[in-house]
Amino acid sequence: MSRASEDLMDQLHALTAGTMLSQLQKYRDGLVTDGEGNPLPVPPSLLAAVSKYLKDNGVDRAVRANDDIDKLADILPSLSEVVKFPGS
Repeated sequence: MSRASEDLMDQLHALTAGTMLSQLQKYRDGLVTDGEGNPLPVPPSLLAAVSKYLKDNGVDRAVRANDDIDKLADILPSLSEVVKFPGS
């Protein structure tokens, strides 16, 4: 079996980062709601996936303008306002 091309892998990588970014922004902006219109907190599974993705991709790497990984890392601190932890 042949391996995927580097270009294809780059596209998949960018699509993954963009999708995660889009999902997090929807939660941050209060666009994901329950049946009564109340904003839902970010699911722990999404935060875990984003955290793993960032760790696996080295958030401390060189910054590139308008990179989705950097945008993703930038909005994570603002999510503390919508993430509800047990006992808080």
